[in-house]
Amino acid sequence: MSEHMTEEEQVEALKKWWRDNGTAIIIGIVVGLAVVIGVRYWFSYKETRALHASDAYNNFTAAIAKKDKALSQKLAAEMLDKYKGTSYAALTAMWLAKQDVTANKLPEAAKHLRWAVDHPGYKTISLIARDRLARVLVAENKLDEALKVLDAVKDQTFEPRFAMVKGDILSKQGKTVQAREAYQLALTDPTLAGKERNLVQMKMDNLSSSLSQDSKK
Repeated sequence: MSEHMTEEEQVEALKKWWRDNGTAIIIGIVVGLAVVIGVRYWFSYKETRALHASDAYNNFTAAIAKKDKALSQKLAAEMLDKYKGTSYAALTAMWLAKQDVTANKLPEAAKHLRWAVDHPGYKTISLIARDRLARVLVAENKLDEALKVLDAVKDQTFEPRFAMVKGDILSKQGKTVQAREAYQLALTDPTLAGKERNLVQMKMDNLSSSLSQDSKK
């Protein structure tokens, strides 16, 4: 037998190989192209949507600056409806929550903050919204629920910030030692300053004094 195939045999072998594998190759090429096109379309869609969300948020903040409450409320509702999942929508929800707190509508504030937690756009926004949600729940005296909100995530960067609210919760629950430890951690937060830092220090000092008095009894 010849060690080399004739030209006709090579052509025939190629035809056979193509019959056996051609369909799979074509499918692979089509799928590959679809993936590439799909990815490009997705990024293009996200970029365009983010730009539209930015424009909408600018209109929303302009309405706030003009103190046009009716327009700002309308634009806020549109933002949450059309741009869920963007940071602009989450920031809008947090603004609505702030308005609710001012109006003493705490359940509504909690609802908007939960929305921001679930659709933050960026993780940092979710953590900030979570901290504010816990504060609202504390104001409603829903202490266990507030603690669960804070304990649901572990983030070393935000732990000192969360600790300030945890201190309030634990103090209200009568867990003085744990509350003082939480306030101690809160004081390590580099962003804690001014009146807020002084308030945390005062709370911790009061708990320390209370523990000292209890130990003398």
